[in-house]
Amino acid sequence: MSEFIQKIVTGINGKIDGVDMSKSIALNIKDEGFIIIDDQGARAEEAEADCTISCSAKTFKGLVDGSVNPMTAVMMGKIKIGGDKMVAMNLGKIFG
Repeated sequence: MSEFIQKIVTGINGKIDGVDMSKSIALNIKDEGFIIIDDQGARAEEAEADCTISCSAKTFKGLVDGSVNPMTAVMMGKIKIGGDKMVAMNLGKIFG
C-alpha cells in the first residue's frame, strides 16, 4: 500500500464517527490504489461497493484541502461516480 493511500485511510478513520456508512464507497485513486469505506471504517482494499468514485491523486488532494470544488470536478470529468451517487455525499460529511 502506498504512503498516500495509508494517509487517506488513517485520516478517514479519524473522522468517520457519526457518519452513516451503511452503504459502502470505493475510492479508486489512479496510480495510487483503492480504498473501501463502510460501516467498519476505511481500509486499503479493492472490492465492490454501493458507490465508486474515481479520480487522480491530484484531484483527490484538492478535494481534501478545499481547492477543488467537487461538483465542478464531476462536471469537468475529473471525478467519475458510479453506482448510488447519493452515497457519495457522505464523503462531504467525512472531509467537511
